[in-house]
Amino acid sequence: MFINTFLKRGKIPLKQGIFMQILSDKGLIIKTKNYNIGLDTASSDCDCCFLSHAHTDHLLKTDKKVLCSEETRILSKIRGREVRVMQAPKNIKLFNSGHILGSKSLLIEEDGEKILFTADFCPRTRGFMEGFKTVKCDSLIIESTFGRPYFIFPDFEEEMKKAKDFAKDNIKKDYLTVLMGYPLGKIQQIQHYFKDYEKTIHPDLKVYNDVHDSFGVNLGIFNGLEESDLLFTPLMKTNNEYFNNIKRMRGVKFAVFSGWNIIPSYKDRFSADEGFTISDHADFKELLNTVHESKAENVYVHHGNCKEFVNILKAEGINAEKV
Repeated sequence: MFINTFLKRGKIPLKQGIFMQILSDKGLIIKTKNYNIGLDTASSDCDCCFLSHAHTDHLLKTDKKVLCSEETRILSKIRGREVRVMQAPKNIKLFNSGHILGSKSLLIEEDGEKILFTADFCPRTRGFMEGFKTVKCDSLIIESTFGRPYFIFPDFEEEMKKAKDFAKDNIKKDYLTVLMGYPLGKIQQIQHYFKDYEKTIHPDLKVYNDVHDSFGVNLGIFNGLEESDLLFTPLMKTNNEYFNNIKRMRGVKFAVFSGWNIIPSYKDRFSADEGFTISDHADFKELLNTVHESKAENVYVHHGNCKEFVNILKAEGINAEKV
């Protein structure tokens, strides 16, 4: 049975005996025979929780048992949220979502019904980060951060070649090139691409780099600032004290790496010289492809451009709802 009305608080039946409970202030919960599983939420209505990855907007403060990867457990602890990990039951599988190190999607199978929760995901392979592979399912719960037709990302390798050309040009002119990105996930992918360059990092990145290194990700060798051509930092405005001190010593050029650079003015928020469109999320075409490849009878869309993406799916004759 499919419900065409979005319930702010209530249940959507995925199949007899299996429900997705929607709590507007607490997130999404899958209610199966044996567990009430919070999807990136630690609601009091959950028996256990699924933690898809360790970005701060997904971290859980809970004493409930948690389904997550070992990488996510370690990164969550570093970010101040220690969790008790449980072993996944036989009917629940975690698999790579392609978002960041350790990120997972969740597949539940019960009474012949498969329910897939993508969480934040990316089908594109980017350096050491292997892309998400779609799993066929009956019900699909999918994010829509970039769920508008405008959001079509350029080829990763072509965009990174532009970034490398930008850096090479700056090196010829004896400028320091500052490459900025989200401190967990994005910036490590950029470092991996530039692993053979003379480079250094902002101190805040070291703890995350160390975790990547412990899982076999080669980010290269790092030097002091004076010996480096590149400096990797978290996203920040370029007129702060940290950068001003560097500017007193040498010329500097800044670049921002983000999927939001698809909007040309995005780099101006940081007063950066260049912006490169590199994202850890699926773009619009990839979201559509995932829906089609999943063969899901029912699609539930959350986070981001939900309403527009749902309307596009409905226009194709797909049962879709915002949750």
